[in-house]
Amino acid sequence: MTQPPNALALAAAIKSGKLSASTVVDAALADVATRNPSLNCFTAVTAERARSQAQAIDNAIAAGQDPGPLAGVPFAVKNLFDIQGVTTLAGAKLNQSNPPAAQDAIAIARLQQAGAVLVGALNMD
Repeated sequence: MTQPPNALALAAAIKSGKLSASTVVDAALADVATRNPSLNCFTAVTAERARSQAQAIDNAIAAGQDPGPLAGVPFAVKNLFDIQGVTTLAGAKLNQSNPPAAQDAIAIARLQQAGAVLVGALNMD
């Protein structure tokens, strides 16, 4: 799938119906699955959550609602930010036994309020 050159163009293509958020997120997750084994970039992939968020964005667009300026744009964060249900490693293996985060970091929540879709947590190394 050929995607527009930047996040705002991608969001515009999704909002206009040229692309669906679900298609874009599935493509991003497929790239992660293909490339991460050799690159080791992701410490966690939030595929189920991402697909659910993308479907909600597609549903909002179909209902004539504006899902936000970053509608359907996939993003990932360093594993320094709390992601609900994921253990925050902060670059240290000793944190692996910590409990999962109870809620998302504010930065993640704000990106999602703008319509962006979280696909996972990135390695700190």
